[in-house]
Amino acid sequence: MKFEKVIQGHIVTPEGDFSGEIGINNGKIVEVSDRKGALHGEKVDDFGQDFVFPGFIDAHVHCFSNPNEGIRKASSAAAKGGITSFLDMPYDLPVPISNVSVLEEKIAEVNEQAVVDIALWGTIPKENGAQVIDELAEAGVAGFKLSTFETDPYRFPRIEDADILEAMKKTAAHNLVIAFHAENDEMLTRYIEDAKKAGQKEAIHHNLTRPPVTETTAVVKLLDMASWSGAKLHIVHVSHARSIDYVEWFKQQGTNVTAETCYNYLLLTTEDLKKFGPKAKINPPLRLPEQVEALERKLLEGQIDFITSDHAPWQKADKTIGEYDIFKAKSGSPGLEIMVPLLFDHLVDQKGISPARFAELLALAPARRFRLVDKGSIETGKDADIVVIKRGAPWRIDENDFLSVSDVSPFHEHTVHNRIEATFVRGHLVYSHEGGINTQTAGRFIKPGEVNRDEDKQAALGGHVGTSK
Repeated sequence: MKFEKVIQGHIVTPEGDFSGEIGINNGKIVEVSDRKGALHGEKVDDFGQDFVFPGFIDAHVHCFSNPNEGIRKASSAAAKGGITSFLDMPYDLPVPISNVSVLEEKIAEVNEQAVVDIALWGTIPKENGAQVIDELAEAGVAGFKLSTFETDPYRFPRIEDADILEAMKKTAAHNLVIAFHAENDEMLTRYIEDAKKAGQKEAIHHNLTRPPVTETTAVVKLLDMASWSGAKLHIVHVSHARSIDYVEWFKQQGTNVTAETCYNYLLLTTEDLKKFGPKAKINPPLRLPEQVEALERKLLEGQIDFITSDHAPWQKADKTIGEYDIFKAKSGSPGLEIMVPLLFDHLVDQKGISPARFAELLALAPARRFRLVDKGSIETGKDADIVVIKRGAPWRIDENDFLSVSDVSPFHEHTVHNRIEATFVRGHLVYSHEGGINTQTAGRFIKPGEVNRDEDKQAALGGHVGTSK
């Protein structure tokens, strides 16, 4: 058989990694060989001994929290960062994705502008919101995102417990994930008000007004509600190990739950919050160094399901406003084009996890959880979403050189020791280190596929494909 394209390199599959090649036809992986020269292609891309990973998946992106970003810029940043698919959050400004008409408009924009593939989260209104779940589910959302903390009563509201329980039941009926920003609104609102009254506005007070208990109390409540409702629960941006302890206990009782952490919570601490101020302000906040170490241990022990960026494309004006009052600055930081290289340095080169485990955390696990059945691994029949990483190729992060509209990052001037050499979406080269972004967009809207529900639940309850070393 002659393939349209053959990609050669050090291939990373769920079973392990080896020098070999991938045969691609019609955007699909048709054959994987453990030796080079076995497959014949009309075009052969030989990447030597560079790592050839499955396209990475970021399940937590905010394209439109800042409307200056949008699909084109965010998906270009993703391609440059080795992310071939992402799930975009529903808290768009000015209108959240809480009805079918706005969802359909966003789908059309994705299909017109996306460089990589994009799935979409839906959400619900503040009151009696569960009524929109049926229509949004039928229209193809990948899951529903809700919050126990209120950023904005219209765009990013706190959902009351009775509505949360009803939403859990409805999403379970559609076999869709329901995810939560889990912080205790009552507690942290009071703590923030008290700090402001006392004039405590330095950067560290972002951490002090959101202590771990504001996260863990919200997490426990959601876990218990999920256990009663049969929901497919997902806890986003976990910042503390105790939250993972609770998640693990409920998993052992049979609750269908997964949890993510974000790259910031593994790589930064309160020392960085004090050093960088508003640049390092995210919700939940950065934690103490010893708490970051404990969270990392949970990851290395296999108790965290996957890692995301929580990409929030704020610009300098959004952050510098909080230089003398941390509460005025926007929360969040960009991550699409730097998360994978930073984590590769930290987890593979420094902590010694296997390439297969790295691929699981950043590709296979999110693909399984959100039923992106054509994504997540280098296996026959899957989409030819492929990312090439060159080891030992140092470069320095420059916040002024992002493809994202964001121009502010606590990782500014940090040296990374690997780079994204090439990114393919369904066999199409969408980014290369030499040529940059391909102007012919290859991305499209994607939605969950059908899988066996028993297998789907089992994937959430445990078992990893890679080894830790």
